[in-house]
Amino acid sequence: MTSIKTVLIDDERHCNETLEYFIQKYLPTLKIEAIFSDPVEALDFLKENKIDLVFLDIQMPRLNGFNLLSELQPFDFEVIFVTAFDEFAIKAIKYAALDFIQKPVQKEELIEAVKLVEKKNKIKEQHQLFDHLLNLMKNESKNFSKISLPTAKGYIFFDIDQIMWCEAQGNYSQIKIKTGEEYLASKNLKSLHETLDDPRFIRSHNSFIVNKYYVKSFVKADGGYLEMEDGKAVSVSRTRKEQVLRDLF
Repeated sequence: MTSIKTVLIDDERHCNETLEYFIQKYLPTLKIEAIFSDPVEALDFLKENKIDLVFLDIQMPRLNGFNLLSELQPFDFEVIFVTAFDEFAIKAIKYAALDFIQKPVQKEELIEAVKLVEKKNKIKEQHQLFDHLLNLMKNESKNFSKISLPTAKGYIFFDIDQIMWCEAQGNYSQIKIKTGEEYLASKNLKSLHETLDDPRFIRSHNSFIVNKYYVKSFVKADGGYLEMEDGKAVSVSRTRKEQVLRDLF
């Protein structure tokens, strides 16, 4: 198996040491090429060396993680952000369909993040995803309007207010947007709902998320369902019905 050339960048040495320990013990496909606590030194190294994966802290002195990547645009390596809890930054990273793990780093979360990277083909849209992230981070209102989602063919970008409904398809989600197109996102419905994190989106059933602004009516027949503007009948579970009606009306 081909080794994944990896670099660790974090101004907190103990965080780098924890990552290094977990990688060496549990992730044999990763080969650590360099470890940096100084992001400026890391920047110089990345300009001169071919790397597959970078674990990157966001908040660092002299040069934060986002600015470091901006200096390298366009770049073709994968990035897993490593961050302390920052609700705004985490939401932006999710909306940009990028990967992250939270501090303190947990073994299981790290392994899962690396598995996702290993499943990906080299992302041609990597620079677009990062550009999207930077635009989101500039949004002072913290209300994001555009999302990127992975599909089998690559990444799609669209305004979230265009999403009418989403339906579970196993580990995937079928997404219908206002213009009529449907997309199969490589993200399960639970994960998609967590990513959207917006009051306009209602989980009406284990298999459905709806944008309440595209709900035409609630029909009491057959146990109750939502009629969407495009004619789609969306199930409402008995356990969620009361909350769904409160959220809608």
